[in-house]
Parts: sequence; C-alpha cells; structure tokens
Amino acid sequence: MKKVLCVCMASSMLLLTACSSTNNVEKVTAANGSSIGVKTFFALPENNNNQYADTKLRIVTQTNTGVGVGLQVLTSALTGGLSANTFSKDSLKGSSVDTLPEPTKSYLVPKAKVVIADWLQKNGAGYSYKNNLNITPARWLLVYQDLAKSDTPYELRYAVTFYKRPEGGSMFSAFDQFKCSPTPRAAPLTQWQASDYAMVKQVTTEYMDDCLSQLNGQLTALLKR
Repeated sequence: MKKVLCVCMASSMLLLTACSSTNNVEKVTAANGSSIGVKTFFALPENNNNQYADTKLRIVTQTNTGVGVGLQVLTSALTGGLSANTFSKDSLKGSSVDTLPEPTKSYLVPKAKVVIADWLQKNGAGYSYKNNLNITPARWLLVYQDLAKSDTPYELRYAVTFYKRPEGGSMFSAFDQFKCSPTPRAAPLTQWQASDYAMVKQVTTEYMDDCLSQLNGQLTALLKR
C-alpha cells in the first residue's frame, strides 16, 4: 500500500489540505514543453464547510429539513452552541441518486486540461511547474427554495474549486484558488426528474461550461511563478 503524506495549511481566508501522492495526477504538457500536474479529487470536509463532497446527485426536500434541524438543535443543546443563523439547507444529508455520479471528472476535467494546455502554450515559456493544480468538486444538489410551499421550485446547485500552492511559496503559504459556483437555476422537482433527470444533466453541463470559460481568465493568477 502506498503511503500518502498530507500537510495541512491554513490562512485567514482558506484552509486547504494538500496530499502528496501520484494517484489521480495527470500531466498536462504543451507543445512548447511547458507542463503541470493536474490532480482531481473530491473536496475534503475541512475545505468544504465541514461537509462531505457530493459524489452523486443529492436531493434535499422539506422533510430533510425537519430531521436536520432536530439533530442540529440536539447537538447544539449538548454543546451549548445553539444558533438559528447556523442552519444551511446545503448541509442537510438528503438522499442520493445512485444512477447519477458527480460529473466533474468525466466532463469538466478533460476540457479543463485543454484550456490549461492552451494557456501553457501561450504563456508557459517551457516552464515545468513543481506544484499541481488541484480540481476539487464540492457540491452538486437539488434543494427546495421555500420550506412552506408544497409546490416549491428546486434549485440545482454546483460548486468546484481549483487551487494551487504558489511556486515560490513555502509549506505555510496560502493557496491561490478559484471557486466556481454558477448562479443556481430553479424549476419544479418533477421537471428536474423527468426523462431520467435529463434537465439536471443538461444544466449541469452548462454550469461546468461556465466554469471552464471562467477558468481561462483565472489561470494567470493560479499559475503565476
């Protein structure tokens, strides 16, 4: 079994965990010889508001809120930390759709590698980056808008983070990072679920395309030397 060395790094704005491992690292090389490792893995709880990343589509309904708030009240009462402002629908467990795995690695990452290679060709000047660019899918869920309405629309939410340790930085340096979370679209749950979640698949693809277009403008900051 391969050993993995993990180093935790903190800053006032961001806590990220970087694991030194060859697993899931793909080298992107431009025609001019510039290269960088791209590593894809699900966001870790400590980097994702203490939530596990969504590995499949998650659906959060009003019923989940009742259960979630009850558990939160019990936990907060035991710890003395009860606060109405700490509740977030995104944090509720909900239910997973087993037939819909999170699509970032299969769709966004291959296209991101093309964007990165193009940037390296134009700007890399033959440089081989020492530190990986990490791509961490974090959130993918359908969640209700209004707790009081039985016919409430559901929002499709998606988030992915790109981050990298600066080339000249130390192990204590804050990561350069770009979080993409497109504005959620809303529709009735039945519409999202129709035809084997066809609308979910289409809109998620559009979200990821939006993130890819934004990535192109973020690489200068992420890959600075």
